[in-house]
Amino acid sequence: MTVKEVFELRKQGKIEEAYEAIRPMYAVHQGKYTTLCMFWTASDILKKRIKEQRFDEAEKIFKALLRILPNIEDRSAQSDAYSSKASLKKDGKALSSILYEAVTLDKEIKDFSMLDFVAQLKVEQLSDEDWKAITTPAVAGSPSHPIPSVAQQLLTCAFHEIQENPTVDNALKVMPLLQEAMRRHPNDKNNQRHTAVVYRIMGEKDKAVAVYRQLLTRHRDSYLYAELAELTDAPGQKAALLCRAIQNQRQEQFCTGYRLDLARLLLGRDNPRAAYELQKCIAARKAQGFGVTKEMQQMLQQLTGVQPATDAEQQAFYKKMAEKYTM
Repeated sequence: MTVKEVFELRKQGKIEEAYEAIRPMYAVHQGKYTTLCMFWTASDILKKRIKEQRFDEAEKIFKALLRILPNIEDRSAQSDAYSSKASLKKDGKALSSILYEAVTLDKEIKDFSMLDFVAQLKVEQLSDEDWKAITTPAVAGSPSHPIPSVAQQLLTCAFHEIQENPTVDNALKVMPLLQEAMRRHPNDKNNQRHTAVVYRIMGEKDKAVAVYRQLLTRHRDSYLYAELAELTDAPGQKAALLCRAIQNQRQEQFCTGYRLDLARLLLGRDNPRAAYELQKCIAARKAQGFGVTKEMQQMLQQLTGVQPATDAEQQAFYKKMAEKYTM
């Protein structure tokens, strides 16, 4: 069988057959078209293995694709690969495919490290298409909605890891990609937020605070208030920011962390309001199937006999704090 015939199998949708046919050919000869064919057939199998939830095998194929990538003409593999009309211009499709596969694997495999992938990435090789957001078409009455570019998705996945392990080394791994993101989209909310996270990790607290304050002049996301609260030492200002976080989060299940932080802050200062926040936090956790932590039990003991504030009293408190500590 020839490489051209393997491409034809792929075109017919016989991806398992194409993959099995190209492997022994590639083992003895890594020519331009053989390597190109090996890459795209393996990429097909990777997607299939992910759908089959055979993640161990998928990750091995992904690592193999990373080894092949530097050795190929980075353009789409078509059935007319040998045609004189075939373009020899690199189009970045192979790298783009790798980027999307990395995002998929990061979502599916718990131990997959996007940070390690991003650290090896040559950011200058990303194309304009890799930075272009996509708008899905409206279907069956559902409105269209934007999907972040694949490069932006890489950045988001990497920062999820950084939030779990906020070290200087991890921040440095993502810096080239973040710098390019800021160059292309300096006003993007997520890029600015990521920049604030890096400043915080690097010990540049004042710069991080300045970024959050600027963001909050244009956005009202609850997590922005909460993250600025973490950087704030003054109890009154910190409490006000947590109040704003609670006010701006419509889904109670996502308020539990904010309420617990506010309860900690109010404990011993304003116990009825602390009891209110702790009570709401515990109720939301139980509704989600979570138990009461040891810390919460200790706080409950400290608040024994305290009558929690009413909903009306607490809403008035939120309003008062927002007015007293304006951004």
